[in-house]
Amino acid sequence: RAQDDPRLSSVTSDNFAGGRKLADFLIAGAHQRIAHIAGWEGASTQRDREAGCMEGLEAANQTLFARGCGEFNYERTKEVALQMFSGAERPDAVFVANDHMAFAVMDVLRFDLRLRVPQDVSVVGYDDVALAAWPSYNLTTVRQPAARMVEGAIEILMDRLNGRADCARQVTLDGPLQVRGSARVPKGWPS
Repeated sequence: RAQDDPRLSSVTSDNFAGGRKLADFLIAGAHQRIAHIAGWEGASTQRDREAGCMEGLEAANQTLFARGCGEFNYERTKEVALQMFSGAERPDAVFVANDHMAFAVMDVLRFDLRLRVPQDVSVVGYDDVALAAWPSYNLTTVRQPAARMVEGAIEILMDRLNGRADCARQVTLDGPLQVRGSARVPKGWPS
């Protein structure tokens, strides 16, 4: 996570751009009722991912259909998903602020509400944790470039320790979209 203090160095994925990529993907898939389940409101990752998503929706003249806050907690996210999807008019897609919360949403949709993913509801997450690629979830997500983030953090630390840098640096790295089976793939989308 980045800190809102310019005196501190950071190496992060571009959470804003990742949120925008996910919104663009869902919009290209012809979704009209896109929801968001946020993480902890105080986290820069949450704030930036949602802001990117909102920019994508606005660019397509769409508004957010529904919003809940799962607080980066599996059980809390299940409660939010049950509320969000139990009404007569439910979202047709949901961007969940991280993969672990997306798993909670998928579990509720499939096992509690008997909805099909992605036929009834597309689900996308963020981080690309190992479980995201497992066949039981097959989650479309944005990959955190973790190895590059570690390398960048070590470089900043070593430069500081060796006297080659005397000011903070903020490095932001692009994270690629990992298209899998949890969301409707737009026609003509590059594979």
